[in-house]
Amino acid sequence: MATLVLDNGAYTAKIGYSLEKVSVIPNCQFRSKTSRLKTFTANQLDEIKDPSGLFYILPFQKVRQRHQVKQDFADTSIVITEPYFNFSSIQESMNEILFEEYQFQSALRINAGSLSAHHYFHAKPTELGCLVVDSGFSFTHVAPYCRSKKMKEGIRRERLEAELRSLAPAHLPVSVLLPPNPVCYSWEGGKLLAHNPDYDEMVVTREDYEENGHCICEDKFDI
Repeated sequence: MATLVLDNGAYTAKIGYSLEKVSVIPNCQFRSKTSRLKTFTANQLDEIKDPSGLFYILPFQKVRQRHQVKQDFADTSIVITEPYFNFSSIQESMNEILFEEYQFQSALRINAGSLSAHHYFHAKPTELGCLVVDSGFSFTHVAPYCRSKKMKEGIRRERLEAELRSLAPAHLPVSVLLPPNPVCYSWEGGKLLAHNPDYDEMVVTREDYEENGHCICEDKFDI
């Protein structure tokens, strides 16, 4: 079964199947000032010869747009990111979109920082823990992970402070690493996770959702 990985950022969306390369596209809708009924989504912007007459809407700033995607996802699984501590109403709407509108066979909703942590521990399996600084378009989250487990009580939405060293025990080394491709680092973590032997146990299937509704997603996804 194919797995689609979508790092759904507020400025750009990083999307691609787990066996393919990632595409980075604007996560917004464009409209023309002269023809407001015409809508351009994501990389459809490449079709526009004169962009000077355009304005755009970011879904994370105003409303969450539902794009018309002409593709059959009935035999496709999806890994999709969302912010830490996302509102329950938005999580429920996301379940409806994934399972009822697009009919995905299964889904894993997860924080982008958790995918980055998975990527990091996959590359450095001997490390005990890491602190993920997820600095996006809207805000910055600082989240601690231990052996790929998110320490939820330690997550902060803030700027990275210079006194990071003083917050860690003296006997633990502290280093700040910038990945070679930070924009797609979380997506690459999702790609790795899609091939994890335990992946099928992490997802909620469409059958599970139809039988149990939103509550099974709320129980299984640690957002």
